[in-house]
Amino acid sequence: MNFDLVVWTMQAEVRRTVLFSAGIYATLFIAHIIAAANDADVLFRIIATIITIHTFFLGGTFLFFLVQSNQSLRREAFQVGAFISFPLSVGLGWAYAGMQWNPMILIFPIISIVTHFLLRYGLQSKSVI
Repeated sequence: MNFDLVVWTMQAEVRRTVLFSAGIYATLFIAHIIAAANDADVLFRIIATIITIHTFFLGGTFLFFLVQSNQSLRREAFQVGAFISFPLSVGLGWAYAGMQWNPMILIFPIISIVTHFLLRYGLQSKSVI
C-alpha cells in the first residue's frame, strides 16, 4: 500500500496523535543528545529509558491521547502506533549496539512486536480497541 495513501486515509484524530507523539519523541531525542553532550549521565539514562519505553509501547501510548474516542478510532491509532514502533525499535537496537551492526539489534523489533501483540490481546479482551 502506498504510504501517502495510508497517511491520508487516517482519521484526523489519529494524524494529530501521530504528530503529537512524534513531537514528544523528537524532543526526548534532542534532550538525550544534549544530556550526552553535557556529560549528564543520569539524565541521559533517564531520557533513554523513557525513549525505550515509548518505542516499545507506542501503540499503547497513542491511546492516552484518544481516551474519549470511539473504539474503531482507538483501534486504528493502536495499529498505526504498532507499525511506527517497528522501525523505531530497529533504530533503538542500532543505538544500544553502539551504532554498529550486531545481531542483538534484531531483538529490539522482536520485543516491539511481542509487546504490541500482547498489548493488543489484552486491550481487545477488555474491549478498549
